[in-house]
Amino acid sequence: MPQLAKNEHAPLNVTQEARHRVFVGLGWDPNEKFGILDEAKALMGGKPVQHDLDLSCYIYDSSKALIEYVTADPELVSDKTGKIYHSGDNKEGLGDGDDEQISVELKDLDPEIQHIVFVTTIKSGHIFGEIAAPEIRIGDGYSDHTFHKKSLKGDEKGKDDNCYVFARLYEGADGWMVHNIDEFKSLKGADDIAAILKTYID
Repeated sequence: MPQLAKNEHAPLNVTQEARHRVFVGLGWDPNEKFGILDEAKALMGGKPVQHDLDLSCYIYDSSKALIEYVTADPELVSDKTGKIYHSGDNKEGLGDGDDEQISVELKDLDPEIQHIVFVTTIKSGHIFGEIAAPEIRIGDGYSDHTFHKKSLKGDEKGKDDNCYVFARLYEGADGWMVHNIDEFKSLKGADDIAAILKTYID
């Protein structure tokens, strides 16, 4: 399986057909290890028994100013151009393959868009060490070829964190590139994700 090193930059050799679509896909499995006590705690206002991960991307211009962001929230599933869009919210990890995807149509993308940073957060209050088979990948929308894939379960340094900064797409001198950021974070409610992600733009 293709694997980029941490902080590696590589050409994004997308198939030159249709809209030149690439996507980032996030997948995980439902929590099947909960019991009656877990259900009782959830009913009393504790963490939900199911694990709810969210895939988002933040879009920046050449000066690193935030343009907008795309998430699973119904009002934010697409950018203003309609060329960057989310597949919709999956709250339990049900289904095979990618549970959530964000697609980017690179052909005729607004030239203001220079950087797109992809991030996964855990909405249900859990940490990655509790999630069943979480993984994320970037692929070719035409051929489904995977450019890079990362398991978020086997990484010891991220098991206590609730956020993973995956990768950045950016336009280089010779076309679109992918930057494998590969960084776990532990976010709190008041943290400004957009400001944090901007620090990964070089």
